[in-house]
Amino acid sequence: MKVALTAILFATLLLGCTQNSKSEKDELMVFCAASLTDVVTEITSSFANETGVEVRLNLASSGTLARQIEMGAMADLFISANQNWINYLEKEGKLASDTQIKIAGNELVLIAPKKSGLLPFHYSKNKDLSSMFKGRLSIGDPKHVPAGTYAVELLDKIGCLNELQKRFLPAKDVRSALIIVELGEVEAGIVYKTDALKSDKVKILTEFPDSLHNPIGYYMSVIKGADNNRSLQLYNYIVSEKMLPVWKKYGFKK
Repeated sequence: MKVALTAILFATLLLGCTQNSKSEKDELMVFCAASLTDVVTEITSSFANETGVEVRLNLASSGTLARQIEMGAMADLFISANQNWINYLEKEGKLASDTQIKIAGNELVLIAPKKSGLLPFHYSKNKDLSSMFKGRLSIGDPKHVPAGTYAVELLDKIGCLNELQKRFLPAKDVRSALIIVELGEVEAGIVYKTDALKSDKVKILTEFPDSLHNPIGYYMSVIKGADNNRSLQLYNYIVSEKMLPVWKKYGFKK
């Protein structure tokens, strides 16, 4: 009887430890769109300092990250640069229920290397971008980079897509598109305003109105099976009022 009782107590203790380890993680993995590198790094570092929970970031294009999660990559949170990839994973049954949320907005800008002879201008629908320069245009690869998708939408809307598409230099993510312009490998690029603002190697030529493309939004969700106390704690921390100044510091709209 004592042996049986001891076994039951041991099993109960083991179950309790297992459940606790599932709900209280010491490390979290966030799959995050590359254009959020600075702001999410600061927020997760602050979270780690306050909680003692290490947060690791996997930074890449939203499409690349979504495919990794689809294939079984271990993640706790997914932050996408558009809603399409969130919807994609939701249809695949990869996201925890009722955790999809928009967390920030952004704008697109046309940029050129700092030393470029191209001058800043106020955007108008009469401006023919394709005649402004003869070289290549750096954008995120529209096949899997939301910033590239938005860029294609706006160029199509203003009637420049057919001409400029032949001069695209697609990049693996929007950060890479910025770097290509910084290095002077192209004459111009279309990137997020937040990325352009933090670079001292490029200049903003013009800001594009939101009406030229679908609304730019960053969306976050908890991954199915990762809806434990720590993951939800970080999820709530990222969207908390306390973090609003951090988002604004990096130029994101809330």
